[in-house]
Formats: sequence, structure tokens, C-alpha cells
Amino acid sequence: MNVLEEQIDTIKRDPNNFLFVFDSDGEILGTVTLNICIQALHGTRPYGVVENIIVHENHQSKNIGQQLLQYVEEYCRSINCHRIMLLSNSTRERAHRFFEREGYDGSVSKGFKKYL
Repeated sequence: MNVLEEQIDTIKRDPNNFLFVFDSDGEILGTVTLNICIQALHGTRPYGVVENIIVHENHQSKNIGQQLLQYVEEYCRSINCHRIMLLSNSTRERAHRFFEREGYDGSVSKGFKKYL
């Protein structure tokens, strides 16, 4: 990973991009990135794209990821998002089961990426 402090500052200033952090006593235990995207197909309703759901390996299975995704969903509902999307590496089957438990349906779309 290559986390740049100035990039975090850029995210902080952007009204449509968020880095949500789960901390306990000042220790960061998890993060999630949310990008809000405008579109033309659903009136004025935007949609959210979730990326980089990370929970510290010593704190997995403690509902941290669940709480982060719940916060994302609450925020997206508060701004009337049409949907929330996320991509996950096709080999991360444990993560896929987690996303499905949280209400994400991996059978409705097929994701594609092109790295530049």
C-alpha cells in the first residue's frame, strides 16, 4: 500500500468522497472508502461506490466491517442514494460471504476492471 497524507487531505476536502475510520482509543482498527457518484438515470439520486474495506487482522470478526458498512448505508440513505456498489477480488470468498450477510448481492452484476 502507498497511503499518502496529502491524498487523505484531498479526500477530506471533496464533498463526494469519504474515508470513514473505525477507531478504538485512538487506534485505527478499520477503514472504508465511499465515493458518491451522480448519474442521469434515476433523477437526482446518486449512488455510492465502496472500496478498500480494511479491518486490522487482529480485530477481524469483531463486527468492525459490519459497523463500517452500516455507517456507509446510513449515510447513503440520508442523501437518497439509489444503490451502493462494491467490488471485491474474485478469490476473497470469505469477504464475499460477509458482503452477502450485509445484504449485498453478488449475483446481480458482473464487475470488470481495467488497470491503467
